[in-house]
Amino acid sequence: MIRLLLLLLILSPTCFATTTNHLIILTTFTEASITPITNKFQQLYPDSTIKVLHRRADSGVRLLSKNDHDIDLVISSSPALFLPLIKKGTLKPLATTATAVNQALLQPTYLKKHSDDIAIFGYSAYGLMWNNDYLTKHNLDQPKDFKSLIEPQYFRHLIMSSPARSSTTHLMVENVLQQHGWKEGWKMLLQMGGNLASISARSFGVSDAISRGLVGIGPVIDSFAFENKQRFPFIGFTYQIDSPLMPSYIAAVQNQHQANHTSHFIDFLLSNDMQKKLPESSLYKYPLNSEITQTFISQSFDFKLMQHRDVVIKHLFEQTIAHQLTLLNQAWQLINEAAKCSSHFTNEQHRQYDLAISLASTPPVTEAQSNSNIYNHLSLSRNDIVTTRQLDAWRRTMCSQLERSIAISQKIILEHEGH
Repeated sequence: MIRLLLLLLILSPTCFATTTNHLIILTTFTEASITPITNKFQQLYPDSTIKVLHRRADSGVRLLSKNDHDIDLVISSSPALFLPLIKKGTLKPLATTATAVNQALLQPTYLKKHSDDIAIFGYSAYGLMWNNDYLTKHNLDQPKDFKSLIEPQYFRHLIMSSPARSSTTHLMVENVLQQHGWKEGWKMLLQMGGNLASISARSFGVSDAISRGLVGIGPVIDSFAFENKQRFPFIGFTYQIDSPLMPSYIAAVQNQHQANHTSHFIDFLLSNDMQKKLPESSLYKYPLNSEITQTFISQSFDFKLMQHRDVVIKHLFEQTIAHQLTLLNQAWQLINEAAKCSSHFTNEQHRQYDLAISLASTPPVTEAQSNSNIYNHLSLSRNDIVTTRQLDAWRRTMCSQLERSIAISQKIILEHEGH
């Protein structure tokens, strides 16, 4: 028996774990943005081979949860990708150089408060991107900020992704809710939903559709806008000034093999040469000592609140906006049409008109419910029956509200057409 146990121990994979020059990187960044960076690293370390896996944040979390994963480095702007690794204690300590650089240049950020094993190598912010040729063709004004996107002129000229599909969009939506409050924030989001032509399955799909002239305007991370502005002179972009700054994180992960170049790659991104070139690189990030950090980092943003209601916000957006686009378009088009007659409204029509707006701008979850533990049981898994039932209830409620709103607006319009 002892001999058998010794044999099994000897044959265990951990006993054969050796260092390797093969580096596997998991990232939420696009392949086009990260590949030129890895190519340059390989010029400095010719013995290295690099494989890049592009995943959405939720998909990346599932991959990293497997005990036999072979990921060496994680690169992302999404805190959600790193929090499970911090909780499990599976991050490798940063090398001395990376720690020193980060301590010297960084102000406290959400993830850095939780772990010293994560390095920040750059920053992004978000705003609105548009196609000037498209705006001219459709006689549309350049958008000023998120709030301007609710204007009737932008009906079916907008595109965005969803929080469930894009960590950047999740941050944008959460910021709207924190800046404007739950009630007014959702009203703005649902009004924007009324102007949406489509929801993109990927965040980079927003900038791609705008550049191709399929749609006019959409919220994007600045790096996507800068990349497209370099190729297309008709692309415009403006920052959402009250948006939070988004750090770009990198961390080394424990696995069964140990790559030789994990710390080298982190040091490479933090090197003076790379930091100077970061804004013009394929990543289009601001370096750690950039003045933009002073502009955006002071903006208050509650990441803890975002994390607490993460699942609720993702599901709620899907059920009230992504799955309701046709009804949202119709409801807000009719509300805006009815508004043209508002100077002739009777008292009852004013009351009904306000009700139509309320029905089309109120989600089936209150702020108190979103901040409580009432929906803690909800899952992002498609196979969870309890979650599916709750989502069906939300979708039916929102659908009913929008149908009632449409009927009210139609009645008001018909009454005035008869005069």
